[in-house]
Amino acid sequence: MKVVDIRSIFSKRNIELFDVGKSYIYYAEEKNEGGHNDLFILEYNRSTGKERLVTNYTLEDPTFVEHLYAFDNTLLLILENGGNSMWLIEIDKTKGMELNRRKIVCTGSFRSCMALDADHLLIYMGPDEANAGMFRQYSEVTGCECLCYLYSLRTNIKHFVKSPIIAKLGTVGIRQMEAHGEKYLVLLDPFSDEDIKRGYYEEQRWINADIRDNIWLCRLDELERELEAGVENITKKCVASADIKALARYMGTDGDKMYFRAKEFRTGIEKICSYDISSNSLAVEAELKAPDQPGMTYIVEEKPFAVFSVTSYEKETEVKGIVNSNAALSFDNSLGSFMSCIENRYIICRAVESSADGENVLCGVSIYDSETDKSETYRCSCYLKGNTLVLY
Repeated sequence: MKVVDIRSIFSKRNIELFDVGKSYIYYAEEKNEGGHNDLFILEYNRSTGKERLVTNYTLEDPTFVEHLYAFDNTLLLILENGGNSMWLIEIDKTKGMELNRRKIVCTGSFRSCMALDADHLLIYMGPDEANAGMFRQYSEVTGCECLCYLYSLRTNIKHFVKSPIIAKLGTVGIRQMEAHGEKYLVLLDPFSDEDIKRGYYEEQRWINADIRDNIWLCRLDELERELEAGVENITKKCVASADIKALARYMGTDGDKMYFRAKEFRTGIEKICSYDISSNSLAVEAELKAPDQPGMTYIVEEKPFAVFSVTSYEKETEVKGIVNSNAALSFDNSLGSFMSCIENRYIICRAVESSADGENVLCGVSIYDSETDKSETYRCSCYLKGNTLVLY
């Protein structure tokens, strides 16, 4: 495990990390000085331990919300306030200079966005007062609540997305992954939440509709070309599907594999399955058994994917690796609640303490080394990516 301790740099500073790389860490800091808001984008060099200002902006509109994305050579900053327009600013990582600044105007009010790569941005717009009628008709025809646009930075063209599934899912239903040098999108298309679908299963003799969960996979470059061309039926592969009798839910990705949870309602059997993009094969990784004692739960890490069973006793908590982990250890409950286990050795906990009203309050992070049986607690925030823990 690699611990990057940059607390001294951020003492009494309110910062937000948005990219942790092998050589650099990028973060944003917003200050209110002289009656206006300033946004600073900064870089921390992990080799030299030095901080560098990449660029800064004065936010003339105090209601602006920033969305930041990092790529190999550029940073992408989106500024929006929930209206029908947003500012898109492309920044050179090394020089800090602006490469592109555009005001993008869409129909409706901003709901969410997602940078697919350094050149393409998905934008979702919901109904506003001026276009409420149009959105209502659009929803009746397509079943989609939001309009979706694909914006190309290179051509400065905003493409209306005609694919119903991309428009319907929104950013919460799309995950990004990379396998054997290719970038993919995982499209999460569940029918509903688990309790509602179980209810339909119990009443299935009265139901004729195709009630189904689907998980789709598509190549990013192919999808972008199709959306720019106005294709409705995009090219995608269904890697998991469950009708009214079962459940299929995405869990995470790791390397060339995408993981999902499959459950049969009749038997209650629940399994963690994987789809390997390289070999185009499905496999059962583990069976999830119902907790056999009080205090037991499953903890899932989405990326890189891992599953742990965590059982809390009166004085200690026991951790066992289920998928992508061989951990079998325990730690003292005074360290806080389990967050992650790294390299089957280090336990990361959210350190908590009781407030005056008896509520647990997050006050930092604890690291327990099971081999040396030593622990340290830090009063700070943390950011975990793979086997790197950033303290700030």
